[in-house]
Amino acid sequence: MKQARAGRPDSRVVRTVAAGTAARALWATAALMAGVACSARTSPSPSSATGPGGRQAPQMAPAAPGQSEARSSDAMPPMMPGRIRLPVEVEPACPSEDFEEFIRAFFNSGDLQVRFTARPYEVKGPYYEQHNTEPGDPANPQWEVVERSAPSHDRYRYDTEREAFVSDNARLRAGEKWTGFDANGDHVLRPVTDLKVRKVSTGEYAVDTPGRITTFTWRGDCWYLTQDWTLDPFEGCRWPDECRRLLEYEGQYYRDDED
Repeated sequence: MKQARAGRPDSRVVRTVAAGTAARALWATAALMAGVACSARTSPSPSSATGPGGRQAPQMAPAAPGQSEARSSDAMPPMMPGRIRLPVEVEPACPSEDFEEFIRAFFNSGDLQVRFTARPYEVKGPYYEQHNTEPGDPANPQWEVVERSAPSHDRYRYDTEREAFVSDNARLRAGEKWTGFDANGDHVLRPVTDLKVRKVSTGEYAVDTPGRITTFTWRGDCWYLTQDWTLDPFEGCRWPDECRRLLEYEGQYYRDDED
């Protein structure tokens, strides 16, 4: 850990900025993909062409959840240690009504992540990340919310051997399950992550991770991921001086870590 330089922001703010970097990258990617999907929906296509008399021609029915993710072995790259490939199933069942049990199974199964991500779900993040504006500027909204229909594949796992949530180095694909053991039966060690499960209400839970809040909602048959919220590390900064000073420090912070 480098010694603080004179004039640097409060260390608590700095840790928040650093912890949220990966979350903000996910938000940027998700918002970009949502924008691409939105453009695709609004662009003319053969399926949305109008027929005689200006009537809209019949459209193809949308693919079933998870149908767009190929599961054939020749379409999948070699797996990382700690996971296995499952046989094709018609549709995975809800692992549990108990959220603690559900979230452990959800994080360890690519198929469950496909099946129990709401379509669409909300992706919420700082406005400035998508619009190249200054963080904290009161002239702009603080948040932007977009809808995304692709499944959410996260990098958190539940290690049954250690009884702890850990951070994986790759996402699970549809058809993959994380076991925590390699082909030789050896335990695959992954760093324990700062993850907390928080009950919001009877039908809603939040999963708090560094820089993010992921919300799951009960929808009658199971829990579904309904919102992914990337937090704003600049929230509460005094505009303009403190916000700009923090922004300058953030850039220097990452340059220092690369030295």
